[in-house]
Amino acid sequence: MHHPAKVEFPLGNRGFKSHRLRQASQSDNERWEVELVAKPRVVVHIGPMKTGTTALGAYFSTANRAGILPPSVVYPMDELWFPAAGNITKHGQLADYLYPEGRHNSGRKTEFRTPDQVEAMVAHLAAEASKRGGKDATVVFISETLEGRPHPDRMAKLLTTYFSDVTLVLAVRSPVEAARSLLVHKIKDWKSDQVTFDLFGMLKESDGSLSFDYDNILTRWRGFKGVNVVLTPYFEDESDGYAVVDRFMNIVTGADATRLGDDFGSRRIHPSLPLSSLQRLISLKKLKLRVERIGFLAEIVHRVFLRTLFTDRDKVVRAGFGARSAESGDWVITGDERARILSLYGDLGAVLRAKLGKDATKPEWRAWFESAGL
Repeated sequence: MHHPAKVEFPLGNRGFKSHRLRQASQSDNERWEVELVAKPRVVVHIGPMKTGTTALGAYFSTANRAGILPPSVVYPMDELWFPAAGNITKHGQLADYLYPEGRHNSGRKTEFRTPDQVEAMVAHLAAEASKRGGKDATVVFISETLEGRPHPDRMAKLLTTYFSDVTLVLAVRSPVEAARSLLVHKIKDWKSDQVTFDLFGMLKESDGSLSFDYDNILTRWRGFKGVNVVLTPYFEDESDGYAVVDRFMNIVTGADATRLGDDFGSRRIHPSLPLSSLQRLISLKKLKLRVERIGFLAEIVHRVFLRTLFTDRDKVVRAGFGARSAESGDWVITGDERARILSLYGDLGAVLRAKLGKDATKPEWRAWFESAGL
């Protein structure tokens, strides 16, 4: 006779009314139990940034509201997750579990959560997924900054406690293009102090590590019992917005994604901007630094910045997908700059082929290595 599995977790926050967790009156050392008919699976996209995670979040959020996700797929949003900052739900709060002493970052749009709050929500979600589909249910998280967070062992323990099968998806993008995309993202962010095109300075983290260091990421996240890390390639300038979604959905369900009834496949959600636009935004951010002590002037500069950003972005969005080139007005990295960036990572091609094993010979990966110049 099959008996439901019992999973315990801290009582810290039991209530889920209005998307918020209510502090329980019981002491922190008390425990409560959730009965799982069978633990569901979980697939977590751990990043890194600039690998199509916003497109994934947009697709899954929209498809979930439209009711077209496969019945076995549970995408946490609304009452099954914390409040989102807009129409796209992603799961950055999952990383809050890795900071027992709390986090402080004025740049984030969603409220920070304590580890107890995160675990309570994950347990609640796992119980709901178990009710819906048992072991056939698959919970999907999009948490693109997770790959660089500390204490991956804590995350592995959390996930294996509530899920039967844990798959972490790491998207592999050329560090050159990923760095370029991240720098553009920071230039477009009013709160960021990025006011130059210094790729090399941006790639170096404060602790001396490198962004997009796949060797280090895989070393940190592989090797935990019950956790499987899957690599997926990210191609530049794909003309179909569903390409990233289909690759990820095939990992989740083994099939392509159901199409939405709109122009999702032809839209850029976070488009790059022409070089002239980026230069205008940088000039405005530099002006902000000069007048930020004068409140009304700083506000005027902020409004001009936003108007410039939205106007130029809308032009790119309307144009749809297209190859980037200097002729089209885009900022393009020179061959010398590309070589210098790749030199930071050693023999990245050999490292990735070793990590992939026999998968490196598959047509998709061979095409990626060729396109990335590796």
